[in-house]
Amino acid sequence: MMTTPRLSIAIVDDEECVRVGMRRLCNALGLMAAAYGSGLEFIDSLDAGGMHPDCLLLDAHMPDMTGLEVQQHLVTRSARFPTIVYTADDAPEAQARYLAAGAAEYLRKPIGGDELLAAIARALGTDSPVSAIRDF
Repeated sequence: MMTTPRLSIAIVDDEECVRVGMRRLCNALGLMAAAYGSGLEFIDSLDAGGMHPDCLLLDAHMPDMTGLEVQQHLVTRSARFPTIVYTADDAPEAQARYLAAGAAEYLRKPIGGDELLAAIARALGTDSPVSAIRDF
């Protein structure tokens, strides 16, 4: 019997409670998730041959390296996975900056499971948010 590989999700957030919560939510939704405490930690992991995720969940506001800086760095490296940025910032210009920088989706906290699945499905270009991801 063939098993279908689960989607891999990378989570980058400087707040441990958010990082852990997002990882648990992804795991509960049937996704394989790895969490990183900073953009640099994630980039270092990529450089060291670590997991290249199917999709990246990226916090917009982090010290040292903002989500926008991480996104711009990934674009210069021709990263081949979609990025979903999430934040509590509801300023329209913030959303425009991230989408212009190549982010696939821009979500506002708090994020529910259905909303997250739908955003991942859109970012990956699938039609059905739940079945497409769970059957991936």
